[in-house]
Amino acid sequence: MGFLHMVAISHPKMARQVLQVQDNIFSNRPAIIVISYLTYDRADMAFAYYGPFWRHMRKLNVMKLFSRKRTESWESIRDEGFIRILQEFSKLFGAFNIADFIPWLGWVDPQGLNTRLEKARSALDKFIDTIIEDHIEKKKWNNGGFDDGDTDMVDDLHIFYTEEAKTNELEDLQNSIKLTRDNIKAIIMEVIFGGTETVASAIEWALAELLRNPKEMKRVQQVTEVVGLERNVEESDFDKLTDKNSWEDPDSFRPSRFLREGVPDFKGNNFEFIPFGSGRRSCPGMQLGLYALDMAVAHLLHCFTWELPDGMKPSELDMSDIFGLTAPRATRLYAVPKKRQVCPLF
Repeated sequence: MGFLHMVAISHPKMARQVLQVQDNIFSNRPAIIVISYLTYDRADMAFAYYGPFWRHMRKLNVMKLFSRKRTESWESIRDEGFIRILQEFSKLFGAFNIADFIPWLGWVDPQGLNTRLEKARSALDKFIDTIIEDHIEKKKWNNGGFDDGDTDMVDDLHIFYTEEAKTNELEDLQNSIKLTRDNIKAIIMEVIFGGTETVASAIEWALAELLRNPKEMKRVQQVTEVVGLERNVEESDFDKLTDKNSWEDPDSFRPSRFLREGVPDFKGNNFEFIPFGSGRRSCPGMQLGLYALDMAVAHLLHCFTWELPDGMKPSELDMSDIFGLTAPRATRLYAVPKKRQVCPLF
């Protein structure tokens, strides 16, 4: 396509070869113009070049940032203004840019993407620089340290902060992680984007599918009644919310049941359906993302019944999507909740 040689992998067996069997060869991700610019020249983890720096960044994300405790601290930087910035990032990440395939058209900018890129990153810079400076001041007031009970994601990242630019990464990062301000900004954007935009999109699609299929909605809500309407759903309830009528002999360990058409594993072991990727570059936040999604959908379905507004029929619900990094719905979902839970909601 254009000046790039491209091969489309559309069969599960070939996908396994690329993502698992020979994933060491295909571990790098393409540096398209949008990705390079919005990630501060691959200063993040998701698009960093495969090597020592990426391995350290992945370890940092798993150990420090993708914990349940840390998700609560994201609220300090996840406000409405930042969400709007991330929504624009999502559109830009998924945009087709002809300059990626015909480079000399980049200076012409026929699609107007360069202007949007500059505005988007400028908005992110302004927002996150303010947050970083606030945390630096907080550290000064605490005599150069942080109170363990009052730290958040930015504090965790600031421990590894250095004013020096990245130099000689292969040697320098073998023993320690050193992050520049661009690294910190890219990681904050990436973590909040992955923990907000993707989960929100999945929740909206799940509710839309259930509203479009009232029988399935009723079936799911009957299952949630196992918990009872006198209390909220808790994580320990998830194992109880399996509909035993959905599977033959549900209490027996029979992995062959998942070989049936339409029920592939989605965690990277079956390549018909890999929402979290597979192999070395699979999503390190998968477990946290699944927890957030399961908990949100369980609460929404347990606490409320849902109806479409203004007498709309399920068949009239628009189920089209638009091109983007998270394949969002083309139109926002509007639904009317009615409380079904007896106990207080909060």
